[in-house]
Amino acid sequence: MTTAETRTAAPAGVTIRPFDGEYEQLIAIQKAIDPDHFGTVEGWRFHDSNWPHDKFFRLRLVAETPDGRIVGSGQVQHMPWQFHPDKYGLNVQVHPAHQRQGIGSALFERLLGAVRERGATAVRSDTQESRRAAIDFLAHRGFGEIQRYWESRLDVAGFDFDAFSTAEARAAENGITLTTLAAELEKNGPSEEMLRAIYEMDQAAFMDVPFPDPATQIPWEEWRKYILDAPNRLPDAFFLAKYGNRYVGLSNMSHNPDQPGILHQGFTGVIREYRGKGVAMALKLQTVKYARDHGYREIRTGNNTRNRPMLRINEAMGFVKQPVWIEYEKSL
Repeated sequence: MTTAETRTAAPAGVTIRPFDGEYEQLIAIQKAIDPDHFGTVEGWRFHDSNWPHDKFFRLRLVAETPDGRIVGSGQVQHMPWQFHPDKYGLNVQVHPAHQRQGIGSALFERLLGAVRERGATAVRSDTQESRRAAIDFLAHRGFGEIQRYWESRLDVAGFDFDAFSTAEARAAENGITLTTLAAELEKNGPSEEMLRAIYEMDQAAFMDVPFPDPATQIPWEEWRKYILDAPNRLPDAFFLAKYGNRYVGLSNMSHNPDQPGILHQGFTGVIREYRGKGVAMALKLQTVKYARDHGYREIRTGNNTRNRPMLRINEAMGFVKQPVWIEYEKSL
């Protein structure tokens, strides 16, 4: 038992143990804490089955009552999108009916102890500015703010298409054509040459996303699995910009079947030499048209507060910012 584990014991009758496939109970906790942000069983299973354990560490724990109910969970893992061998993301969630009983503290100390033993130099966690108890929990444990990012939401029915009537024409004047992953797959099949071209464009744009540590390229095979097989994927809402036969930008969407009427905006990116030509705006307009034509009422997206170019586009389109998310770090 580590020193960290001895400082905070679980409440009497509550067992802290490794996760063993209780996806439904974890999602129930997520919904109870925040009905706007929760996963699906299919999504959790897909992500878990494709986690590269040979490359990245991950530990997930649950807090279980004597009658077998899962009332809390916690996870600590490497951050593959900005990989550093000694830095980890850490998250703890406790059902509201069981908070302030020491369960969160017990989960936190077990997880922290596990990465201390691995020689961790830092752990990170995040929460929304509106969640005072979570902020206090992190502050009390020595976490300090390192960055912020907005979640923003667009009311599809209220979007004024007329205000952006020239956006697609501007992109076209610069030689840009728009298509979708579904159309490209129908035309070419899942050819490795085509998918690799999209992958290389995607990753080139992704490298410019502002993170506390440098962005890390997603391995080809893992990217391909998520693009073709992820349960929340929407190939006909995966929009691509081309200049001739070259892919130069993308904006992809996904959905949670348990959140009808809502589309989730994934990554919107344009490679450097094609920025400033109206490509991102033209792509974003396609996502709104898709939402309107398929009966979605809202689009949700997220942006780092330092990513001013994309924030300006979202602000111009009428996306409304929600309480800001704050990322914290604890130095070890």
